[in-house]
Amino acid sequence: MSLIVDIAILLLLVGTLAYAWVVDRRVRKMMQALRELEPMIGSFSDAVDRSESAVSVLKTLGQTVQAPFGGRRQPAPEPERRDASFRTVREQPERSRPTSAIPVKSELVRGFFETVKSREA
Repeated sequence: MSLIVDIAILLLLVGTLAYAWVVDRRVRKMMQALRELEPMIGSFSDAVDRSESAVSVLKTLGQTVQAPFGGRRQPAPEPERRDASFRTVREQPERSRPTSAIPVKSELVRGFFETVKSREA
């Protein structure tokens, strides 16, 4: 009876080791893919940062141009239509949180890859 229990434990241990080997191979493959994507992700993060700064500059310019007119802007009259899907003016979305509350994305991306590299060492 003890021989059967020993064989069962041995089989379970071999199965666990085989599963750990498969998982290790998959993790290594994923880490290699992340290393290959690092330059692309970094450039994407830089592009997002540039676009955010461009939007803030455009917003500032819009406020500057609007200031000589007293901040008054006449909205275009909305034509009478029965179907609400054909509006000429979009509804204003609710205010979202300011972007200054979000850490700089490039720092987050850089920190992620530094953490990965330190765990590999």
